[in-house]
Amino acid sequence: MPRGRALIPRSACRTVVGKVRVGVVGLGNQGLAHVEALRSVEEAELAAVADVDLARARRVAEEYGVPAAYGSAWELCERGDVDAVVVATPDHLHLEPVMAALECGKHVLVEKPMATRLDEAERMAAEARRRELILAVNFENRFNPPFVHVKELLRRGELGSPLYMYARLSDTLYVPRKMLSWASKTNVAFFLMSHTADLARWYFEQPVREVYAVSLTKVLSDLGTPDAYAAILKFEEGFALLESGWILPVSSPSIFDFKLELVCTEGAVHVDAERETIAVAARSYGYPHLAKLHRVHSLSAGFLREADRHFLRCVMGLAEPVARAEDGVENVRIIEAVIRSSNEGRPIKL
Repeated sequence: MPRGRALIPRSACRTVVGKVRVGVVGLGNQGLAHVEALRSVEEAELAAVADVDLARARRVAEEYGVPAAYGSAWELCERGDVDAVVVATPDHLHLEPVMAALECGKHVLVEKPMATRLDEAERMAAEARRRELILAVNFENRFNPPFVHVKELLRRGELGSPLYMYARLSDTLYVPRKMLSWASKTNVAFFLMSHTADLARWYFEQPVREVYAVSLTKVLSDLGTPDAYAAILKFEEGFALLESGWILPVSSPSIFDFKLELVCTEGAVHVDAERETIAVAARSYGYPHLAKLHRVHSLSAGFLREADRHFLRCVMGLAEPVARAEDGVENVRIIEAVIRSSNEGRPIKL
């Protein structure tokens, strides 16, 4: 199986002129967010939605004014008037809709993690290369302003070269217990650490050479999924320490805790993505999360909208993907190594 590292020449990809007709597959929390975001992207025309729950797909279509609703990805992808597909199914169910879209000649934006199996990620990337189609991965924090600003500081040379990074991204118990009906089918390393592993690769711009990780399983033992992971990613020059769990108290003021520190040869940055400069005390105390997606005078704004718009501009031939299929493949390779290292109690070389 190809390792999926060769880049697709931009000139080889079929581009779309005018508005991009988009279909969204998977209408859980993230899929609905994409539908909401795409409604306010002027380059987009929402053509269809699909979900295994056809009644849900029809309700969403009616609510958002989408002309067609389907009960499967194949039905949506077989439409000749769909140019691109956003795949937002659960972590472990990306392969079938992505392959359906690619085989039907559609460009694809797939949610992270690209897959929960490396062979599946490699298969998707190979199919996109073979058909000369765009397959982008929605590592949405590459559009999240504070993390983008860190990248820009690195690009301008104001921080020097990265030396080490610490990142903590954890969720409350609400997520695996209530929000995700499929928590037992994924893993907190795939669900959360995939975000921070991607940021580490993006900042260091080096391949990960070795991974060492530990995990803990107690609170969620009934789901058969670990409570938390800590992992060290070793680069050619430097390292990243990543920590992710999903057992924080439900009473926490935010559904997630997200901190990042990057120390470089000529400076350092500290990012707190949990607190977005606003706290609300009403029936409870909390930090509303507005940066990803929120309404501004009836229009959607936020970094998810920008991620979707960027993908559509790539489909139109106006931009290069910020996160390619190859980034998704390497991310899955790293997270698989995290899980394997914690299971085997030893470092894993990549």
